[in-house]
Amino acid sequence: MSSLAAEPSQDNTAANQSLVSAVLFTFDPDTRSVLATLESSPAAHKIDLPMLQALLDAQGYGAFYTSHSAIDELILQASQGNACSKVIAYQRDAELEWMVNPDKMAVYLTVLPSCGGKAITRDWLIEELQAQGIDETCVDQAALDQVLTVGQAERLCVARGIEPVSGLNSRFEVLVEGCKKLLPGYSEEEQVDFHQVQDFIVVERGEVLMQRLPPTAGVPGLTVLGEVLPAEPGEVLEFNTDVEGAIVDPDNPDQLVATVKGHPVLLGNGVFVDPTLRIDAINLESGNIDFDGSVEVKGDVTSGFSLKATGDVVIRGMVEKATVIAGRNLTVVGGVAGEDLGRDQNNELILKARLRAGGNIRAKYTNLAYLRAGGDIIVREFVLQSHLSAKGGVYLTQPGSKGCIIGGKILARSEIVANCLGSDANVPTQVRVGRVNCKRKLEEQLQTEYSNCLANCEKLEKVLASSESPEHKTSINEQLSLKIKATRQAYVQKAERIKAVQARLNGRKQTHCDATVTVKVMIYPNVCIAIDGATYHNRACKGGCYLVREGLEVVSR
Repeated sequence: MSSLAAEPSQDNTAANQSLVSAVLFTFDPDTRSVLATLESSPAAHKIDLPMLQALLDAQGYGAFYTSHSAIDELILQASQGNACSKVIAYQRDAELEWMVNPDKMAVYLTVLPSCGGKAITRDWLIEELQAQGIDETCVDQAALDQVLTVGQAERLCVARGIEPVSGLNSRFEVLVEGCKKLLPGYSEEEQVDFHQVQDFIVVERGEVLMQRLPPTAGVPGLTVLGEVLPAEPGEVLEFNTDVEGAIVDPDNPDQLVATVKGHPVLLGNGVFVDPTLRIDAINLESGNIDFDGSVEVKGDVTSGFSLKATGDVVIRGMVEKATVIAGRNLTVVGGVAGEDLGRDQNNELILKARLRAGGNIRAKYTNLAYLRAGGDIIVREFVLQSHLSAKGGVYLTQPGSKGCIIGGKILARSEIVANCLGSDANVPTQVRVGRVNCKRKLEEQLQTEYSNCLANCEKLEKVLASSESPEHKTSINEQLSLKIKATRQAYVQKAERIKAVQARLNGRKQTHCDATVTVKVMIYPNVCIAIDGATYHNRACKGGCYLVREGLEVVSR
């Protein structure tokens, strides 16, 4: 029991002051409450809320839960000089409320803080988690630390289940060092490492090409209640056996071996071995070569000879006045040095060196040569008085190279990128990108059809007009007249559809196209640039520029 003696009051009407001589506090351990008792007194003494709180703190009841309504009532009674008793504070333990998600993958905790009673401890939390059946592996210790630091929580996740991890499917490891996927449609990086593309890999018969690694079982999961969640195992994938030159090893079903000597090409979960012919040079000793497969030439392709291959062709020397045809990619490490045989009836140079590839063409340089590629043409140093045609792009921007196009004609479907176009000698140079106007024949056919429709409509109108005259009314009955009118209407509708198609084709001619020409250093006079039919004649030296077609004009950005 404790009491508080107050000082005499100067103002007996204060709303939050008492008129008593003392307040007595009594703690009841059974109800865990604090009882405040007022003793009446004829003399006025001050007792207010701060003094009551100070007394509770001094007696060790400051952390208890206090009833504001009971304290207000106590002060009111004191102000009236009444003696009374009120329970104004309670001792309360911390309270824990647990909730386990229906899927048993998370546990949430709500904590009411302690008010002078039992405080939260880690041991208590761990004990409660164990009582809830929560697996210790799933407990979030950081969340428990947060609860202990703050002393309270509102729906805080303190444990989370572990999701199962599915197993990996069979994996296929290529055992041939440097084997690349070089089939049509394979997108290589824009920056070409010239030393790397010179590698030409050949495997021997019986060599192991690929190994299949077994699938994994996965990692099981765990609910917060310790229940194991099974993992989905990986699938066993099969080798791609729809390839030539390789089979599954009869003695080891997890290995793919070569059945022929050749050039390996990665093809999904398999390896295609392209039989390869390797020779020293194309000359008098070898004669012309026409080979079903890939060819590697260690030396030169000399003048007057030809080399044809259905696969890749790698020439480590140079190509002189010769013909080289590759079904896929063609690489000339030493460059192309041709010669012109004069000019034809159209005043075009007749070039002796002719190279063609179904894929990409790469060369160190090309002089007086004709190159045609189904993919890109990539030249390291320069293109001099040559005719290049690529269904992809033409690139002359290798690091540390000249990258010049001087004279000749350069055609590309998508883009042309070079350091320089033309020369300070004003050599005529023609550059064209975009699609050839393949719709010209279609436009002519549409115009012919449109004219025919109009002509047929005119003929049918004359027949109808003639049948409506008095002398011809009996020659055409009503049914035939309706049929003629329906036919005329069909021609009218067809003419309208053709007109709409023509309008769309004309509209496309005015739209922006994706074909571009990029000059990184200099463009010289006497260079003609055409982008999808729009033409630009350069008449002065200009620095690097990026040219596109907008409408019917070529503009620089």
